[in-house]
Amino acid sequence: MLDALMLELEGVVVETRAARFDALARALADDSVVALPSNASDALLGLPPRDAAAMAISLFGLARDATAIDLIGLRADRYFTERMSRGVTLREGVRVLVTIAHARSRLALVTRAGRAAVDLVLGLSGMHDAFEVIVCADDVVDNKPAPESYARALARLQSRRPLSRERVLALEDAKPGILAARAAGVRCLAVGDLPAHQAVEADGLVPSLADAGHDVLS
Repeated sequence: MLDALMLELEGVVVETRAARFDALARALADDSVVALPSNASDALLGLPPRDAAAMAISLFGLARDATAIDLIGLRADRYFTERMSRGVTLREGVRVLVTIAHARSRLALVTRAGRAAVDLVLGLSGMHDAFEVIVCADDVVDNKPAPESYARALARLQSRRPLSRERVLALEDAKPGILAARAAGVRCLAVGDLPAHQAVEADGLVPSLADAGHDVLS
């Protein structure tokens, strides 16, 4: 039995890959950078907005100072939140998983997304009350792949009721999150269709959460 289940919002709870990619492309276009390279999708997968902006600039072989990259990341995050406000698509099986986990364990949301996106998505999905602890990008100095977000979530859970780190499991959709969880000493399952070189960093792979709720929590 798990003491706690920790979920990334993006790519685990709700489908965001296309929305993030499009939002970044729009933000880059505002900076006269157009047509993201075809190899960009895998390289950008799971990166927070600012890091994704820096990676995209690097893929183009361009030079931008830190302030310019910060602004691109902020615009990309704003465009992403605007798009998500038009409706969200939950990942298959996640509502059942959250319902089961809420009854049997403790739930934490540990996400690279900002507070505005978190509140929007959880409000639209009606799942806000399921999570005992929420740690988002606005709560940390160093976002994933740094372990700070997981360390904060563990500390908040521990302050409310003791838990064993060996009985905590994270679900992540990309390499940065997997590395963050593992660095914090938390077992991690990769969820979804990840490139092999990313999935190998996790303790296991769950291609889909559909009908996997009891198996994940066992």
